[in-house]
Amino acid sequence: MRLIYTKPKLRDLAQESRIVFARQFRRLPQDGVSEKLGLPGESKRINMVKYEKGESTPKEDRLIEIANIIKTNPKSIAKYDFENFLDIVYNGQFISMTISS
Repeated sequence: MRLIYTKPKLRDLAQESRIVFARQFRRLPQDGVSEKLGLPGESKRINMVKYEKGESTPKEDRLIEIANIIKTNPKSIAKYDFENFLDIVYNGQFISMTISS
């Protein structure tokens, strides 16, 4: 049986959507990322689900860990402040990465 990889779709530009997209783009399951984060017991998958549904926002150190695991820049999955010029630039870079990949 041959598996075919299809590029994931980016739902919107919300932080949770970008985390899901980047994780799926790297073909990593939620459990795999949770395990590499060292989250304990039953809560390990629950935390990733909350991050990806927007029910919880990862703190900066956790966000950096997630970015390292899914091999992306932490700014590409950070919560954007559209009053900050650099966040607008990172947003544009993320969009161009998703279009060109």
